Amino acid sequence: MMKRHIGITGTIGSGKSTVGEILRRRGLPVLDADACVHKLYCDCVALRKELADVFGPECLTADGVDRKFFAELVFRDGSAREKLESLVYPYLTDAVREFFTENPGEAFLEAALLHRIPEVVKLLDQVWLVDAPARARLERLEQRGLSREDAQRRIEVQGDIVALWTSCDMPVVKIENDGSLEQLESTLP
Repeated sequence: MMKRHIGITGTIGSGKSTVGEILRRRGLPVLDADACVHKLYCDCVALRKELADVFGPECLTADGVDRKFFAELVFRDGSAREKLESLVYPYLTDAVREFFTENPGEAFLEAALLHRIPEVVKLLDQVWLVDAPARARLERLEQRGLSREDAQRRIEVQGDIVALWTSCDMPVVKIENDGSLEQLESTLP
């Protein structure tokens, strides 16, 4: 099998996780960057120490981090988000590199904020950009329990990911997710 490392990205609520699940059902290796980061929050002693040193010990819980603490912080303070990313992304990059090493052949990385991790992007051969209409993304986020205001704020914080990826040098495959699950599955390369 040809070695290909593919990133799956898109705005919150676009369907990245659904694409990842479809690929897993096909027997393909997919690393969920969000789940990986939460595992690092729990298991990586060095990262936990750095987080406590920068944000205070109250940011930690026995099984990871206080997600509400960080959600409130990073969605109101861009510099805090950047600081958190600067601490977490080197560990995530190492985990992604290890995942690709352990999975020769075609392997996928699902990551919403992929564009913010240039060292990981360098490991990729292609990006699949999942997109959906704004109304569909809002409905999906509300179904997950977010208020409309919170959902809109999270979408705004992410920015225009579609424009960013369509203007880069990386080969990008755009996947429209505005129909049924069956339609999405049939459009995947």
